[in-house]
Amino acid sequence: MKKIILTVLPLLFAQSVFATRTVYVTGRGSERTYCNANSGFFCLDKAKRDAQYDAENDARRNCEIFQRGRALTYTASYFTNCNPSYLPPNHDGTWVSCNSDCRMQCEVQN
Repeated sequence: MKKIILTVLPLLFAQSVFATRTVYVTGRGSERTYCNANSGFFCLDKAKRDAQYDAENDARRNCEIFQRGRALTYTASYFTNCNPSYLPPNHDGTWVSCNSDCRMQCEVQN
């Protein structure tokens, strides 16, 4: 029993010494691409995903480099806007521009 207590006590102490707090970080991303008449929705959706991917990477870098923390990517939320936001079937082809903002939690040691 004494051995168990001596093993558990340092673990409890270590957790209190390395307490963490959670902050929010943000990131921005963008994508500009040409969508031809055959690609339609798939091209627009890919541009949106690429902008979100860039925004998430930017937020993660802000956490890891500037906050010296651990990015909790599963908490990421996005606000994404594309122009144009809709491509009709059989359009002539157009340039699409998407911008995305990402917000996520970052775990920082005190």
